[in-house]
Amino acid sequence: MRSGAAPRDWGGRLGAYAPVPFVGAASILVALIVFTPVLLASGPSPLALEAELVVYRTTGSASTEFYLHALGALVPYARLSIALGSNYTWNGQCPSSGLTWTPAQETDALELSVASALNPVVVNATAVYASGGSSTVYAAELAFEVLNVGAPDESLAVVACTAATPGVSTPGSLSVSELPHAWLLVDYGAGGPP
Repeated sequence: MRSGAAPRDWGGRLGAYAPVPFVGAASILVALIVFTPVLLASGPSPLALEAELVVYRTTGSASTEFYLHALGALVPYARLSIALGSNYTWNGQCPSSGLTWTPAQETDALELSVASALNPVVVNATAVYASGGSSTVYAAELAFEVLNVGAPDESLAVVACTAATPGVSTPGSLSVSELPHAWLLVDYGAGGPP
């Protein structure tokens, strides 16, 4: 052992501002400050509340299935609805008028599923989560057309209706073999879509 040796400089230049022994404790305190509200919050996490619309179909099937549920498996919604719009000619875009709507709805439910033989079809999906006197509305509207029905290259053309579903992108076309496919609904907060 050397006498008169200077103590080791554990932190270098950074050690003068953030001494190494205190960095670990500070990190734990920051984590507690950030995550304690999430850990103590009642009900599901905001991520689990997000609603998604899932589309599924098998090659040659007579119908296409649509499922509406939360990302979290155990999130009850105050209201779930899927309205299917028909009576239009597919042109690769969402129709702006003239649709005939067939609604399906559940209250106080975890999931809503609808099977439809309509082709093409517009799907308007809405999920309303209510807790503590406030509500959050999730919604989306997508148009679908099944192409090459029954053929090995059967596919699904998909278009997001931008007026009701801003910011949601679609692949344009999905092979039926790539299904199921899911889209997150738009979080409209308490107000709901325009």
